Amino acid sequence: MHGGSAAERAVAQLFLERLEVGVPSGDTDLFETGILDSLRFVELLAALEERFGMRVSVEELELDDFRTLSRIAAFVARKAGLAPVAGA
Repeated sequence: MHGGSAAERAVAQLFLERLEVGVPSGDTDLFETGILDSLRFVELLAALEERFGMRVSVEELELDDFRTLSRIAAFVARKAGLAPVAGA
């Protein structure tokens, strides 16, 4: 993936490094395309927690927050207290 915010690029890099899959764009639906399934979703959560130093509780899980790289980046920015993500 090229372009996108710094947070989107960081999440895309995490997909490459930890899940060994590239995501074509920030707006690709990760569930509809099969990039994320239930097992990979759990792997993603663990990787996000480790990389960004945050904890995600079951109560705050909303699948729509993880549907695209853009939405994941916005969630991480809110949760980890990073700079706001433009357009999110």
